[in-house]
Amino acid sequence: MTEQALISAKETSDGISSAIGLNKGMFTWDNLLSAAIALVVCILAIMIIMKILRKMFSRSKMEPSLAGFILKVIKIALEFAAVMIVAGSLGFDVTALLAVFSLLGLAISLSVQNLLGNLVSGVVLLMNKPIRDGDYIQAGGAEGVVKNIGLFYTELTTLDNKTVSVPNSDLSAGQIVNFTREDNRRVDLVVGASYDCDTEDVKKALYDAIARTDKVLADPAPQVLVEEFGASVIKYTVRAWCKHEDYWDVHYGINDNVLAAFNDAGVKMSYEHVNVHMIQD
Repeated sequence: MTEQALISAKETSDGISSAIGLNKGMFTWDNLLSAAIALVVCILAIMIIMKILRKMFSRSKMEPSLAGFILKVIKIALEFAAVMIVAGSLGFDVTALLAVFSLLGLAISLSVQNLLGNLVSGVVLLMNKPIRDGDYIQAGGAEGVVKNIGLFYTELTTLDNKTVSVPNSDLSAGQIVNFTREDNRRVDLVVGASYDCDTEDVKKALYDAIARTDKVLADPAPQVLVEEFGASVIKYTVRAWCKHEDYWDVHYGINDNVLAAFNDAGVKMSYEHVNVHMIQD
């Protein structure tokens, strides 16, 4: 290596050392002792502070996921402060170190901005509580029972026992339909019957189908209404209330009982069809 190259390498090394506040003679016994004492004090302080905070959060009504996230953030902040204190005891330029860490943090945040968006959305969901574990919801293009609300993703279990992970940003940015927040839920069904059948007879048969179904609530009272006069069928709307956990039992129970009730009442079901009349001259 030439003398010019050695001089250039030395200047580069000196520049880096100057940028982070590293000076010759800074690692003295006094500085090392001060740094060791500062490190021990910081570790003990962090342990005591975190122990107190864990007790406080365990007694609060805060969601465990949110409490754990806040504790992690506080611990990282305390550890960063401890690093700065120890670095200052060794003689480093703390201001220069903060500038370096700030640039590094900016670069990292730009590279993981989607994850940060999910993180912020997760914190918002945990704080506002539009959904809770066990709720049956429709949101983010998925539908199912909330299994776990994480900081980045929310897990849903579908009716056919599939696990769907929905990004929290999709939940917070869109509409959330919570089917279990209220105690009761209404079952809405549409049933078709022939024009040849009297509407009152059809209604009585549908009320009979509701009466045969278990877990239907008497209050609010069930309803049977004429929905639409179609091209070849009269459509009736059946409305019955139940507890939200009984929704599917009542939904399929009424469907199962409609055919039997129609047969007993002599009501004919119909289907979409076209009548063709031949006119002869």
